[in-house]
Order: sequence, then structure tokens, then C-alpha cells
Amino acid sequence: MSAVLEDRASRITTLTPATDLAAAVRPRGKWAARLRSWNWLGTLSILVVLTGWEALSRTGLLPEATIPPASSVLTSLVALLTEATYWSAIGSTLTSAVTGLAVVIAVASPLALMVGLSPFIRDSTSTVIEFLKPIPPVAMIPLGLLLWGPSETMKVTLVAFGALWPFFTQLVYGIRQIDLVTLDMAKSYRLSRWSTVSRIIAPSVFPYAATGLRVSASIAVVIAIVTELIGGAAGIGRDIVIAQSAGNLSVMYALILTAGILGLLINAFFSFTERRLLFWHASQRQEAH
Repeated sequence: MSAVLEDRASRITTLTPATDLAAAVRPRGKWAARLRSWNWLGTLSILVVLTGWEALSRTGLLPEATIPPASSVLTSLVALLTEATYWSAIGSTLTSAVTGLAVVIAVASPLALMVGLSPFIRDSTSTVIEFLKPIPPVAMIPLGLLLWGPSETMKVTLVAFGALWPFFTQLVYGIRQIDLVTLDMAKSYRLSRWSTVSRIIAPSVFPYAATGLRVSASIAVVIAIVTELIGGAAGIGRDIVIAQSAGNLSVMYALILTAGILGLLINAFFSFTERRLLFWHASQRQEAH
């Protein structure tokens, strides 16, 4: 009797092992992996917000004269996709943001190395840096208009000023987290300054730099749009003001949605790049699990 039961149990185990069931249920292929990683809860939240917006506007709980229905705004957004001026405005905003980020990287990288590695420079510049950090770039718009007018130079300067501090702060923090014993060992082995920076400092600081750059990129887009709104430089911000002045509220809200979509795409791009470049880092391995 026991032999019969063991034979049946072995057959069941052979036909339906847990691993085979899991493999059969689990979707396969590249697209299936993307479907599993998709944020379905976030997508559902967006649909709920749009549905609630539409219902509140249609029922009159939201004044349609100032907040048009979501369907009207989305229709205007689709219509804007066919207009060259719309893409030109997006290009102008992104160009200013990317150029400002390039300036930030060029300025913050050597400055953070000096501040992070030299106590003398850190003590000498700490007061000036802490004084400049809280100054909002919006407060600098009048000065920028006086110096350069509503130009690309004005936008890039303010974007670089506002986006500098998150990236710079993360770099300095990352440099100060480097084990001093490792740096002393590099000195004892007489490594050159370039070898020390490229083989010890850069790999240790890169995770902090990636996070700081992602935050600075979002801030750069925000500052570019605000500068266009107030300063009148070409871009999405100026088009928002023009649409509001003309009473075309659906287009105005469509442009505001465009700014939000740009923020989502930029954050997704930097997050994707971080996962690919920092696959070896503990933080990315934890997120993968």
C-alpha cells in the first residue's frame, strides 16, 4: 500500500511541480517583463483623477469658465501635437534646461572635489555657499532681465544657478563618505591624482551624483518654465501666458499638462539610466528585489 502511495505522489510531483506552475503562470518575453514592471496603480490613479475632473466640471462643482473639462483639455493637447509652434516651445524649454545642466556639471564637479577634499577650502567657502543656496532663482529674474533681457542666456543662467545646489550638495556628501583609509592607501602606493580620482573617488561618488543630477534635472525644467512665464523668454511658459491672455483656457491647461508630462519623462529617463549604470550598486539590487 505504501509503495502505491509513493508511486502516485511521485507522479503528481512530476506532472505539476511548483516551479513548472510558476513558470506557466508567469508571463514570458521582453514585453511581459515590461508589463510586470509597469506601475498599474499609478496609471489607475491618473485615470481616477481625470474621471473625477471631468465629472466635477460637467456637474458644475468646478466652474467650467475657469476649469474646463478634462476631455476639452485632452482634445486641445492632441490638437497641439500637430502644431510646429508647440514642439518649438518644448524644444526651447528643454534646450535651456539641458544647457543649464551641462553648466551645472562643469561647475559643480571640480568645485565639489575641492570643497570635499580640502578642509581649508570647505571652511573658506561654506558661508558663501550657505548664503547663496536659499536664494530662489525667481528672485533673480529682474536682474537677469536687466543684464540680458528675455533671452536664452538669461534662462540658462537662472537654470544653472537654481539647479546647481542639489547636484553640488550630493557630490560633496558623496566625497565626504569616502573612506579616508582608502585615500591614505592610494597615497602610500603613490597613485597619481588622476588615478585616485578615476579609480577611487569617481566610483564612490557616482551613485550620489546620479541622484543629485536627477533632482537637478527636474528643477532645471521647473526654473526654465517659470523664467518663461515671468521673464517672457520663448518656451512653454510664455505660451501658457499667451493662451491665458487670449482666454483659451483649454490650451493653457494642455500646456500645463505638457509641463507635467515632461517632468515624468525626465524622471523616468534618469531612473532608467541609473538602473543601467548602477546595476552593481546595492540600492539598485534592493529595488530589483
